[in-house]
Amino acid sequence: MRRSAFTAEPLLPGGRRRQAGVTLVELMVAIAVALILSMAILGVLVFSASSNKNNTSLGTMNNNVRGVLTLLTRDANSAGFMLGAAQAQCSLTLLHDSKLNTQPPAINPVWEQDQTHGGNLPFSNNATSYPPSAWSNNHTQILLFAASPSVPQYTTTGASPNALLPAPISTVAYGSSWAAGTGAMSTGTLQLASVAGLSTGDTAMLEVPMSGGLVCMRIPVSSISGSAVTSSPGSQFMPSNAFSDFATQITASSSSYGTLGISQLQHARLIDLGQSPNSMEIIEYWIDDSNGYPVLMRSTYSALTDQLITSDALAPGVVSLQALFGTLPSGTQPGTATPTFKAWSDVSATDQVVSVAVAVVTRSLYDDSSYTAPTTISIPPPASGLTSPDTFASYSVSTAEAHRHFQVDTFVIALRDSTWN
Repeated sequence: MRRSAFTAEPLLPGGRRRQAGVTLVELMVAIAVALILSMAILGVLVFSASSNKNNTSLGTMNNNVRGVLTLLTRDANSAGFMLGAAQAQCSLTLLHDSKLNTQPPAINPVWEQDQTHGGNLPFSNNATSYPPSAWSNNHTQILLFAASPSVPQYTTTGASPNALLPAPISTVAYGSSWAAGTGAMSTGTLQLASVAGLSTGDTAMLEVPMSGGLVCMRIPVSSISGSAVTSSPGSQFMPSNAFSDFATQITASSSSYGTLGISQLQHARLIDLGQSPNSMEIIEYWIDDSNGYPVLMRSTYSALTDQLITSDALAPGVVSLQALFGTLPSGTQPGTATPTFKAWSDVSATDQVVSVAVAVVTRSLYDDSSYTAPTTISIPPPASGLTSPDTFASYSVSTAEAHRHFQVDTFVIALRDSTWN
């Protein structure tokens, strides 16, 4: 007879009813399977998260380097522009500042300086902590550019546009203090054909034609009396022994310039730069590690007052910045010969610098336990087919960086024109 749906379940011996559901063994098997699946899914999620983090980090490195390239190209294109004022470019520019407690530095449109642990930046008395003292990568460099940010800022006080004094320094008698053999070079007084546009407190650039090129010296306008302009020796921008100290610095820079004397000063021109602190700029690219991780920085200083204008963090993770300079022999027309790339220490006074090659090594900000970096990161030469007696230094990976990803970017930036002729 067919059982009704409402027929009661027959009793087991002892009056117990049959139990419906899973056994303990089945439950444990199900839990084990679920645990295995969960661990697999978790592993996929962890791998995906790690991969996404690494991809994001690498993408961020790419974006940062692109931004650095844009700024470097802009600064390189402006290098030397208006550095020698409105006319011919300066072959050598001397900026003296008593606050720096150093010899008057020679300024070029673009140059490089090695950065040592605990050393000062060229235009700052603030010591930097990068590279670490125990680190072998001591080839980290500071890349510098000198330029005017814009033409309109090149104005005199109360005058526009920039006023070039129309006549050279007067050849009339300078008085007994300028007579030969009487220590004339220790005075800071110049006799001018015109003082139009000059004001006390202005900064000026004195352009002196010498046998090795145009030598420019930054001097202050301390006082004006008739056609005589005095730059007080020992004051800011003028060394204690006035032009005598500048003469020593010129000789130390290169013997090709000859000796600075009264006859050269009499044929010089004085360019009034006014009192605007930002009419000339020195731009520094350097690496800061003061916060515990390396960051590529861009600092801008006034070339008139040496004061810091801005300092911006560009790219975290940059561990090496290097530069080589594309040079041509003096008198060679750019574009007619292949440039030779040299380290700054090998660039001679007769070289034309027509381009700058930059290498940037960047590391990821986080460890990737599944990745082991090579012990040495090689940096390729500037470009195929270019002559390179000097090369970029390889980067040695430290133990702490063993699980970081590294990226190497090299690029060559052509300077707008040949500024060292």
